[in-house]
Amino acid sequence: MLSKPRLIVPLLALLVALLAGCGGGQSGGSQSGEEQDGGGGQQESKKEARETKIAIGNVVSVKPDKRRIAVRPSRQVEGAERVVFKVRKNAEITLGGEKAEVADIAEGQQAQAEYVVKNDVNRAVSVQLFEAEEQPSGEEGTSN
Repeated sequence: MLSKPRLIVPLLALLVALLAGCGGGQSGGSQSGEEQDGGGGQQESKKEARETKIAIGNVVSVKPDKRRIAVRPSRQVEGAERVVFKVRKNAEITLGGEKAEVADIAEGQQAQAEYVVKNDVNRAVSVQLFEAEEQPSGEEGTSN
C-alpha cells in the first residue's frame, strides 16, 4: 500500500527535472529573441501565464463523452477540493505505461494529471493512470 505513493514522488521529481531541462533548449538566442520581439512579446507573456501544473490523486468523476475528469488530490498541500479537468483531444493518456483513452479512465484510479490553465479552465495535456494494486482479502492471506 505504501509503495504507490513512494513510487509517485520519484516519478514526479523525474518529470519535473525533464521539463526543466527541456525549457531552455533554444540555440541562437539572439535570433529567436529578435523574432519574438517583433510583436511577439504579448504571445510570450501569454505562454508564461500558462505554466504547466501537476495534480496527483484519485479520480472521483469521469465524463468520457465530455472529455472531463475530476481528481481529488492526495496531498493536503494541493487542497482537499477536487480538481476538474477538460482532457485535450491531443492529450497523452496512459494506463500502467500503455496508451489509453478517456473511456479507459475509471473512478477510484490513482492519476497524475499534467495541465495548464486557460480561460479559467484546467486543460489536461497528459494523464497517467496507475493500476490499483489488488489488496489480498482476509481469506486469501490466511491459508495454512
